[in-house]
Amino acid sequence: MHEVSTLILGPSGTGKELVASAIGLSRFIGFDVQRRRFRTDFREQFHALHVAAMSKTLIESELFGHKRGAFTGAGEDRAGHLEGKWPSDTVFLDEIGELDGEVQVKLLRVLQTRKFHRLGDTQPREFGGKVVAATNRNLSEEMAAGRFRGDLYYRLCADIIRTPSLREQLGGSLDELRHLVNVIVQRTLGSGEPELIDHLVCGVEASVGANYPWPGNMRELEQCVRNLLIHDRYTPPDTPAPKRGLQVLFAEMQGAEADMDRVMSAYSSWVYAQKGSFEKAAQALGVDRRTVSKHVDRKLLDEFE
Repeated sequence: MHEVSTLILGPSGTGKELVASAIGLSRFIGFDVQRRRFRTDFREQFHALHVAAMSKTLIESELFGHKRGAFTGAGEDRAGHLEGKWPSDTVFLDEIGELDGEVQVKLLRVLQTRKFHRLGDTQPREFGGKVVAATNRNLSEEMAAGRFRGDLYYRLCADIIRTPSLREQLGGSLDELRHLVNVIVQRTLGSGEPELIDHLVCGVEASVGANYPWPGNMRELEQCVRNLLIHDRYTPPDTPAPKRGLQVLFAEMQGAEADMDRVMSAYSSWVYAQKGSFEKAAQALGVDRRTVSKHVDRKLLDEFE
């Protein structure tokens, strides 16, 4: 199983590192019968590396290690995260979607051959552990844009886990909200009376309403509960302005929710609003004036100003 990589996908704040940690800390560890103990401490088998905050050179050094003099500041030989790992070890690469293209190539080679080189060194070294990677990016879009290598994705996708957004997790369930609030209170205060939990759940609903999208996911819920504990109120961040004009039409078209009459009406109305007359709109659209007049919806014109 250490040769099977795991890819965790989901929005920020949905617990991807907790999932990775649960995988890493539940790996098989051999038992030494003679010494009557496990061969390693399971708490030392999970190694997390957050790549988003590192430069390309630093990421390479942290992953593969370096030889003295490999770059400015490399004063001595150094082993990277991949070196000396056993099958029971797990290396967690958070925000792998941020990796530079050259580093992606080197990581791909590690997954293919289980071998790598320290920076500035020619001696091959072996990686014996498991890779768990996570990202909040849409990797399909990243591959289409050329920012993420498809061959690396296909080395990671044998085991895909998707973490749901908080809105999906709640699903309108008051019981699930109460459970999560209780978890946060237990973590924050060590204990919580049922009356306090009920008060906080009511406070959450009063602060954001039943259909709040929770853009910050669990991180936001945690801070919401803490605000309620301290101030007995929570003010959510300003929501973006509602979609207007063609943005609404584009969203409907992307979801295959706009029929032909809707498309023709909205687009004709937008062109009319831009050109200022039926004649000019008809010329731009390549149709006659009566066709434009037929499709223009005057209720939409205010949105196109």
